[in-house]
Amino acid sequence: MPPHDSTASNNTNKVPGTLNEGVTPGHPIKSATKVIYPFVDLIRFIATIGIVFIHTEISVGGSDFNTVLHHVKHVEYYLLLRQLFKFSTICYFLIAGFLLADKTIGSNPFTYYMRRLNIIAKPYILAFAIFIAALLIYSYITVKPVIDFQYLYNLFKYAMFYTAFWYIPNYLICLLVIVGFYKYVNSLYFGGFLFFVTLGYTYFNVYSDNYTSSHTTALFGFVFYMWLGVYIKKKDLVSKIKHINMALLGGILLLIFVLSNLETWYLFNYTHTHDSINTLRITNQLYSVTIFIFLIRCCGKAPNFGIFNPRQETYGIYLYHTFFIFFVIPVLESWITRQFHIGFFSYNIYKIILITLVNFVFCYFASTALVKLLLRLKLGYLPQH
Repeated sequence: MPPHDSTASNNTNKVPGTLNEGVTPGHPIKSATKVIYPFVDLIRFIATIGIVFIHTEISVGGSDFNTVLHHVKHVEYYLLLRQLFKFSTICYFLIAGFLLADKTIGSNPFTYYMRRLNIIAKPYILAFAIFIAALLIYSYITVKPVIDFQYLYNLFKYAMFYTAFWYIPNYLICLLVIVGFYKYVNSLYFGGFLFFVTLGYTYFNVYSDNYTSSHTTALFGFVFYMWLGVYIKKKDLVSKIKHINMALLGGILLLIFVLSNLETWYLFNYTHTHDSINTLRITNQLYSVTIFIFLIRCCGKAPNFGIFNPRQETYGIYLYHTFFIFFVIPVLESWITRQFHIGFFSYNIYKIILITLVNFVFCYFASTALVKLLLRLKLGYLPQH
């Protein structure tokens, strides 16, 4: 997730004494230059865990992963586990919009956009360039392809649209739309228009007969959720969310989670889609927004993240967790297979889930350690705030 622009907050209220002095649990913490919302860091932290988990898969011996899953008994356990964290992407956009509404954009919104572009683009371009180079080296070592212009183009296209690196270009497009039309962000008509754009992407990416697209290619598919985040902040809906009945909200969340899994099961068994847990499924969009509301309602005070620092580390984890998934884990699995004659390919659902969880834990902690090192050494252009 892109870093929070702490230099652009429009709140100048000073709070005497300590940072938390006089703060009621669940309310934003104010300082002279910025406002810290406890639930933002909570959602950012959980969503980052979810993103790493969703991207972590297992080796299937060169076979198509979706095809393998169709031969696994009780695959619904695996799909249910995946669905748990499918709120992450939409929650990222909601948080981005919410924080955007807290900025001083003023009469020159594109100046703000260029400032954000400068902060976000440099670490992204560096990480993306390293990833492309690593893909080239890895493919040359493993399959020795003919490296020509067409191969490089296909490699670039794959990395840009079908790996985790899709998010930042999509985010910047969404941000440009919101900033460019910022004077309309309070309008429900503008939000309604963006909602219908999202529904269009939902149809063509999930429910049309084509079924060949992915949410990662929905370039304008998430603008609505960035707008919704802005609208929630502008209309102070957080204070209203804090008064929602917890039992009622929990019941609604459970119902939508069940419906999301039922839709996944239907898409998996009765359509030829390769992405039955697509983020843009209608039920998953409802699930994501409900999770967002639920986490706001649950967060009564600033969480203690221990050794983790979501505000500083989230963006770096997003940029570098893919390296462990694509390169480190396959090399480790290959070495373990040779040394201990342990096979990782399996049609056993319990083994699939176990290996997925082990890979996820390794990937998340390794990514976090790398990001902490980069921040300490001030490498990779990662923001320090």
